[in-house]
Amino acid sequence: MTSPTTPSPAPASHSHTWALWLLVMVLFSTVVALAVITLKQHSGSGLADAVLSGGTAFGSTMIICLGAVAGIRELRRTR
Repeated sequence: MTSPTTPSPAPASHSHTWALWLLVMVLFSTVVALAVITLKQHSGSGLADAVLSGGTAFGSTMIICLGAVAGIRELRRTR
């Protein structure tokens, strides 16, 4: 009369977790880029200059996010 044990669900695979983190980084970088474009437009710059600055902000933010993730992974591995 014992109930059958159900196997516990498998943890999320590493690739799914990485894809989720990558999505978060892209969305965060997009928000930063849109904020820069908006600020440049309100300061009187042309559209081309604003988009160029937004692209630079997007790239810089992605590099910082990827560097932070790599640093955290390296710190966790050395423990």
